[in-house]
Amino acid sequence: MDMGADMNVVVFQVNGDDDDLLQGAAPAQAEDAVRQAWRQVQEERQVPASEITRVHCTWQPSGVDRVFLAGTFRGAEFTHVFDRPRGGDWSAALATAAQVFARAHLERGVQTAAKAEAEGEWLPILHTYDGPLKIYASFPVAGDRLHMGFAKVVISDTGRVGMSHLLRNRLAEMSADELEELAAEASGNLLDGLRFAVHADEKKGRLVTLERGEDNLCAASAVVMDDFHEEAAAQVGEDELVVGLISPDHICVAGANSGWAEEIKGWVLASPDTSGDLVPSVLLMDGSGTREILAERPTGRQPAG
Repeated sequence: MDMGADMNVVVFQVNGDDDDLLQGAAPAQAEDAVRQAWRQVQEERQVPASEITRVHCTWQPSGVDRVFLAGTFRGAEFTHVFDRPRGGDWSAALATAAQVFARAHLERGVQTAAKAEAEGEWLPILHTYDGPLKIYASFPVAGDRLHMGFAKVVISDTGRVGMSHLLRNRLAEMSADELEELAAEASGNLLDGLRFAVHADEKKGRLVTLERGEDNLCAASAVVMDDFHEEAAAQVGEDELVVGLISPDHICVAGANSGWAEEIKGWVLASPDTSGDLVPSVLLMDGSGTREILAERPTGRQPAG
């Protein structure tokens, strides 16, 4: 649960198991933040208070919460990160905590990129941006809006996806043979475990989804493969295709004249994904390639470039 310094995230450990943790949160200044967090986790899972062995808070519990802790979780260990400010000067305390959070976030980002660089596999990555990307090496897929790049990708022990992108300055130093070798490696990695799953409906026609391993990592990047249209068209039985890029890991395809076309657009526009630099999009594609972007999910976020 990633939240800012103005929230008190409370973690309840069950029976001393570091893999069995319950989390709740409340505003940092709330006198009953721990009580609120406990109420939240109880709504998700009924765990007896006697099984809680540690309670860890972002902010030191208030006097009211300390009474609640002592009376509810007897024998449990209580820890926190930041002390509550004396005299109630929360502005300075929150500013200091925000700086700590920012440094920790930066350090995690550096560590994740380093892990991806050392242990990750090259994969094609989709980006949405107006014009050529400023930092990442990029190649246009649909006009000046949808681009493809490359990144070393790894899944961390906590399930987070880490990436180390090929940058424009590094691309400029590569020879044509080196780029061709990298592209071939990334394509080969993407194809490893990639398969088409077909869902047939008598009225709507055939809907195709692409699956890749257990987590579908970067499955949507298959749209840039040379034989993607040929393979997908053969599966759905139409040359003109509607392609839904619902997230970097989720892609679906149907004939442009099928009963699935409007549903795919609805799925894309309602996509909750905020995981990457790809804005969920609907593409129109035929044998000549990607003809246009039919729709994008509204977003107030400018993808990184």
